[in-house]
Amino acid sequence: MKIKVLICILWIPVLLHGNPPYLSNGTSRAVVIGISDYQDEEIPDLSFAHRDAIAFADWLNSSAGGNLPKSNIQLLLNEQATIGRIVEALGWLIESSQSGDQAIIYFSGHGDTEQITKFKRGFLLTYNAPPRSYMTGGVLALRDVRDIVTTLSESGVEVVIITDACRSGALAGSNVNGSQFTSAQLATQYANEVKILSCQPEEYSSEGKQWGGGHGAFSYHLLNGLYGMADRNEDYQITLSEIDRYLEDNVPKEVAPLEQTPLTIGNRKALLAFVDEDALAIRKEEKMSSLPSIASVKGQKSVSVSSIPDTTIQKKYDAFHEALAEKRFFE
Repeated sequence: MKIKVLICILWIPVLLHGNPPYLSNGTSRAVVIGISDYQDEEIPDLSFAHRDAIAFADWLNSSAGGNLPKSNIQLLLNEQATIGRIVEALGWLIESSQSGDQAIIYFSGHGDTEQITKFKRGFLLTYNAPPRSYMTGGVLALRDVRDIVTTLSESGVEVVIITDACRSGALAGSNVNGSQFTSAQLATQYANEVKILSCQPEEYSSEGKQWGGGHGAFSYHLLNGLYGMADRNEDYQITLSEIDRYLEDNVPKEVAPLEQTPLTIGNRKALLAFVDEDALAIRKEEKMSSLPSIASVKGQKSVSVSSIPDTTIQKKYDAFHEALAEKRFFE
């Protein structure tokens, strides 16, 4: 009995601190990309995509994220995230990873499709992407992402892909719903990877200052969940199923009346994170301090949508409130 008690006392600190962030028993490496400021003026800039990427990298580097050393994280922000630098980083991921390791790819920015062919191939827009004619280069093709993921998976590497690429904006493929086509293509499982996507196909992602002082709604709540707020059964472990439930419970209601429900793909029991109690307490305190007071929203008739860059969505939002005021509920 004394031996059993001693084992329990020793195991609990190991579970709460310092474990790798995912189920892998090997080495974890990550390529983290966030692009808010695009080189070409015709591509609409975002506000907080780069901040989302920084926050995710900080989580990986923290005790809550497994103390991943900075040498194992390639963080590319704005002008650093050229197609050349991204391909180089993904090549490093393939060359460095071995069977039993884990590879994480995080992308926050624009996604769109080309219109030249009938296939409407999807692309992730890098910093130096052209405003149109994506097939000329300067973009990361989703078929290349598929090839990278398949190569890693077939080598015994656990792959996790997190994307927030279904943003609104006047992109080249807007007239054919390019962002949504890209989202739908991302939702296809390439091998055995785990995917966490910011929204369903046919939806857009929202960002704004109301989420942690300036983040995407998806990334903000994803990190809250990974820090431990998604731990429904309080076993100090976060699975893909728990993250899915947490995101579904929080993101849609906060972006309403817009529609955004994150999508998860892969093994529902996949272990994504261990809970660090100290880090979770700090995260909860930060969340509470960023919430608006009751007095500040008393009498407020509508929510601010200044974070939404697409004027079409803004008009729909205004029309929604106009219909409410006129009690036109069924049109």
